[in-house]
Amino acid sequence: MTEPWCVILASREDPRRSAQQSALNKRDPLAATVRRAATVTPLDRIAAVIAAPTNPWWQSSLKELAPRNLFVQPEHRGTAYEVLLALLLLEGRVSPATPVFFLPADHVVDDEEVMTNALTTMIEWINEEPGPVYLLGALPQGPHDQLGYIVPWHDAILMPTGVYEFVERPDIRLARRLINAGGLWNTFIFGGSFASLMRLFPPRFDGIVGALRAALQSDQIEVDLVRQYDRLTPVDFSQDLLARQTDQLRVLRLLRCGWWPLKSPTLNRSLHNA
Repeated sequence: MTEPWCVILASREDPRRSAQQSALNKRDPLAATVRRAATVTPLDRIAAVIAAPTNPWWQSSLKELAPRNLFVQPEHRGTAYEVLLALLLLEGRVSPATPVFFLPADHVVDDEEVMTNALTTMIEWINEEPGPVYLLGALPQGPHDQLGYIVPWHDAILMPTGVYEFVERPDIRLARRLINAGGLWNTFIFGGSFASLMRLFPPRFDGIVGALRAALQSDQIEVDLVRQYDRLTPVDFSQDLLARQTDQLRVLRLLRCGWWPLKSPTLNRSLHNA
């Protein structure tokens, strides 16, 4: 079985600041995400996407990672380019069949053993059936309008299931309907073979992929990458890519482990009125 690569997504915001604003977590969520990744793959196969300018706290939380595994974006241009930059920087270091999974740093987990088992299972499926992209879906604790919802075709617990519908950040009323239809919260923990993840970027991205590849191979990487990022229009990975390609997705249910996002719903009372 091919050992996987893990990419930690840490460029959207400072998750430490979110944690300070939340009574849910007193730990460093970024350092916790590194430890989580290290339960299923070696440290030298863990990378992180961060945004410039880097800061001392990021460097401290990611100090165990190799410098060449810190992927710095000039600025955040949406989660699609966060994912794409990581894939392009791994391109020369992995085979098309290599499992690559992504972990955001903007949530907390109470039972790490359950999460480790879920990640291990996802990696096993990627190795066994490398065609689809696999998502981890959590059982909703109520309607949350800041999360995506994955509605599976079947209510399977231990097997990956096809995705009937993927809805990103629905309003509270629609969120309730999706939950009643068996919808799961999108944890934004996902993975696939390198090739299957690259296939999520349709032909309209070909020009951008080529330009970013050229920038990453130039003698002035930082300057050329800034120039290319200045031309990008933000693209959301979930809404603009995943939701439009449900036929390429499989969802695995994440057993209860205290997974919870650091971002709160717009209407906090909605979780109590479900």
